[in-house]
Amino acid sequence: MDARELKASIEASPVRKRAELEKLYLYVTLGDEFRPGMEVYARDAAGYQQYFDALFSDDAMRDTRVWAQWARLAHRKWVDRFEPKLVVQNLRLKSAGIPVEFGSGIFIAPLGSKDTVADFYLFENGAFNTDAAEFVTSIGGTFKCVGYEFVGIYGVYRFHNDVIFEEWDVEKDPVPFE
Repeated sequence: MDARELKASIEASPVRKRAELEKLYLYVTLGDEFRPGMEVYARDAAGYQQYFDALFSDDAMRDTRVWAQWARLAHRKWVDRFEPKLVVQNLRLKSAGIPVEFGSGIFIAPLGSKDTVADFYLFENGAFNTDAAEFVTSIGGTFKCVGYEFVGIYGVYRFHNDVIFEEWDVEKDPVPFE
Protein backbone atom coordinates (compact mmCIF):
# COMPACT_ATOMS: atom_id res chain seq x y z
CA MET A 1 0.00 0.00 0.00
CA ASP A 2 1.21 3.51 -0.72
CA ALA A 3 0.17 6.77 0.96
CA ARG A 4 -2.57 7.47 -1.60
CA GLU A 5 -4.12 4.05 -0.92
CA LEU A 6 -3.98 4.77 2.82
CA LYS A 7 -5.78 8.06 2.20
CA ALA A 8 -8.44 6.31 0.09
CA SER A 9 -8.94 3.76 2.86
CA ILE A 10 -9.45 6.58 5.37
CA GLU A 11 -11.88 8.36 3.05
CA ALA A 12 -13.96 5.13 2.98
CA SER A 13 -13.94 4.85 6.80
CA PRO A 14 -16.99 5.47 9.01
CA VAL A 15 -17.80 9.18 9.16
CA ARG A 16 -17.57 9.33 12.98
CA LYS A 17 -13.89 8.28 12.86
CA ARG A 18 -12.82 10.09 9.72
CA ALA A 19 -11.64 13.39 11.25
CA GLU A 20 -9.35 11.61 13.70
CA LEU A 21 -8.06 9.28 10.99
CA GLU A 22 -7.28 12.26 8.77
CA LYS A 23 -5.16 13.71 11.59
CA LEU A 24 -3.30 10.40 11.88
CA TYR A 25 -2.72 10.48 8.13
CA LEU A 26 -1.08 13.89 8.48
CA TYR A 27 1.26 12.51 11.17
CA VAL A 28 2.58 9.77 8.88
CA THR A 29 2.74 11.56 5.52
CA LEU A 30 4.25 14.53 3.74
CA GLY A 31 2.00 15.39 0.83
CA ASP A 32 1.19 12.14 -0.95
CA GLU A 33 4.24 10.27 0.38
CA PHE A 34 4.98 8.57 3.69
CA ARG A 35 7.33 10.35 6.07
CA PRO A 36 10.71 8.60 6.29
CA GLY A 37 10.33 5.38 8.27
CA MET A 38 6.53 5.30 8.07
CA GLU A 39 6.32 3.31 4.85
CA VAL A 40 7.44 0.13 6.63
CA TYR A 41 4.00 -0.23 8.26
CA ALA A 42 2.31 -0.22 4.85
CA ARG A 43 4.09 -3.33 3.52
CA ASP A 44 1.44 -5.88 4.50
CA ALA A 45 -1.43 -3.47 5.14
CA ALA A 46 -4.64 -3.63 3.12
CA GLY A 47 -6.21 -0.57 4.77
CA TYR A 48 -5.87 2.01 7.52
CA GLN A 49 -6.63 -0.46 10.33
CA GLN A 50 -3.82 -2.81 9.34
CA TYR A 51 -1.46 0.10 8.75
CA PHE A 52 -2.02 1.71 12.16
CA ASP A 53 -2.13 -1.67 13.92
CA ALA A 54 1.32 -2.43 12.48
CA LEU A 55 2.56 0.94 13.72
CA PHE A 56 0.96 0.29 17.14
CA SER A 57 2.70 -3.09 17.43
CA ASP A 58 6.13 -1.44 17.11
CA ASP A 59 7.45 -0.61 20.59
CA ALA A 60 9.85 1.91 19.05
CA MET A 61 6.78 4.04 18.24
CA ARG A 62 5.11 3.86 21.66
CA ASP A 63 6.26 7.35 22.70
CA THR A 64 4.84 9.04 19.61
CA ARG A 65 1.61 10.97 19.30
CA VAL A 66 0.41 8.91 16.31
CA TRP A 67 0.83 5.71 18.36
CA ALA A 68 -1.13 7.22 21.26
CA GLN A 69 -3.92 8.59 19.08
CA TRP A 70 -4.39 5.23 17.36
CA ALA A 71 -4.48 3.50 20.78
CA ARG A 72 -7.27 5.83 21.86
CA LEU A 73 -9.21 5.75 18.60
CA ALA A 74 -9.01 1.96 18.18
CA HIS A 75 -9.44 1.25 21.94
CA ARG A 76 -6.18 -0.73 22.08
CA LYS A 77 -4.99 -1.89 25.49
CA TRP A 78 -1.55 -0.30 25.90
CA VAL A 79 -0.69 0.12 29.59
CA ASP A 80 1.21 -3.19 29.77
CA ARG A 81 3.57 -1.92 27.05
CA PHE A 82 5.20 0.35 29.68
CA GLU A 83 6.85 -0.39 33.05
CA PRO A 84 4.64 0.71 35.94
CA LYS A 85 6.05 1.27 39.40
CA LEU A 86 2.96 -0.23 41.06
CA VAL A 87 0.06 -2.30 39.70
CA VAL A 88 -3.14 -3.30 41.49
CA GLN A 89 -5.45 -5.30 39.24
CA ASN A 90 -9.01 -6.57 39.33
CA LEU A 91 -10.32 -4.03 41.82
CA ARG A 92 -14.03 -4.63 42.37
CA LEU A 93 -15.85 -1.30 42.43
CA LYS A 94 -19.14 -0.14 43.92
CA SER A 95 -18.98 3.22 42.15
CA ALA A 96 -17.87 4.68 38.83
CA GLY A 97 -14.22 4.89 39.85
CA ILE A 98 -11.50 4.18 42.38
CA PRO A 99 -11.93 5.94 45.75
CA VAL A 100 -9.13 8.21 46.95
CA GLU A 101 -9.42 9.06 50.67
CA PHE A 102 -8.28 12.44 52.04
CA GLY A 103 -8.85 12.31 55.81
CA SER A 104 -12.64 12.65 56.05
CA GLY A 105 -13.05 13.48 52.35
CA ILE A 106 -13.13 11.28 49.29
CA PHE A 107 -12.43 11.75 45.59
CA ILE A 108 -13.49 9.19 42.99
CA ALA A 109 -10.83 8.71 40.29
CA PRO A 110 -13.14 7.94 37.36
CA LEU A 111 -12.82 5.12 34.89
CA GLY A 112 -13.08 5.60 31.16
CA SER A 113 -15.73 2.87 30.98
CA LYS A 114 -18.77 1.71 32.90
CA ASP A 115 -17.00 -1.44 34.08
CA THR A 116 -17.17 -2.56 37.72
CA VAL A 117 -13.66 -4.03 37.70
CA ALA A 118 -10.69 -1.71 37.40
CA ASP A 119 -6.91 -1.79 37.24
CA PHE A 120 -4.68 0.78 38.92
CA TYR A 121 -1.24 1.76 37.63
CA LEU A 122 1.37 4.06 39.11
CA PHE A 123 4.09 5.39 36.80
CA GLU A 124 7.10 7.58 37.39
CA ASN A 125 6.95 10.96 35.68
CA GLY A 126 7.35 10.49 31.93
CA ALA A 127 7.29 6.68 32.06
CA PHE A 128 4.25 6.28 29.78
CA ASN A 129 2.74 8.04 26.79
CA THR A 130 0.29 10.48 28.39
CA ASP A 131 -1.28 11.21 24.99
CA ALA A 132 -2.74 7.68 25.04
CA ALA A 133 -4.78 8.37 28.20
CA GLU A 134 -7.30 11.00 29.17
CA PHE A 135 -6.05 13.47 31.77
CA VAL A 136 -8.61 13.82 34.58
CA THR A 137 -7.03 16.00 37.27
CA SER A 138 -4.08 16.25 39.61
CA ILE A 139 -4.15 15.47 43.30
CA GLY A 140 -1.68 16.31 46.03
CA GLY A 141 -1.13 15.81 49.71
CA THR A 142 -1.34 12.71 51.86
CA PHE A 143 -4.07 10.32 50.75
CA LYS A 144 -4.98 6.63 50.60
CA CYS A 145 -5.89 4.68 47.50
CA VAL A 146 -5.93 0.98 46.52
CA GLY A 147 -4.45 -0.09 49.88
CA TYR A 148 -1.51 2.35 49.78
CA GLU A 149 -0.74 5.69 51.37
CA PHE A 150 0.57 8.28 48.92
CA VAL A 151 2.41 11.51 49.76
CA GLY A 152 3.02 13.95 46.94
CA ILE A 153 1.48 15.39 43.80
CA TYR A 154 0.18 13.07 41.08
CA GLY A 155 -1.42 13.41 37.69
CA VAL A 156 -4.57 11.29 37.37
CA TYR A 157 -5.42 9.74 34.01
CA ARG A 158 -7.93 7.20 32.77
CA PHE A 159 -8.15 4.77 29.90
CA HIS A 160 -11.06 2.33 29.66
CA ASN A 161 -11.11 0.51 33.00
CA ASP A 162 -7.65 1.72 34.03
CA VAL A 163 -6.87 4.52 36.47
CA ILE A 164 -3.32 5.76 36.10
CA PHE A 165 -1.35 7.93 38.51
CA GLU A 166 1.79 9.68 37.29
CA GLU A 167 4.25 10.88 39.91
CA TRP A 168 4.86 14.60 39.55
CA ASP A 169 6.40 15.62 42.89
CA VAL A 170 6.64 12.78 45.38
CA GLU A 171 7.88 12.98 48.96
CA LYS A 172 8.12 9.20 49.43
CA ASP A 173 7.11 6.00 47.68
CA PRO A 174 3.62 4.66 48.40
CA VAL A 175 3.45 2.38 51.42
CA PRO A 176 0.82 -0.29 52.10
CA PHE A 177 -1.60 0.37 54.96
CA GLU A 178 -4.09 -1.84 56.75
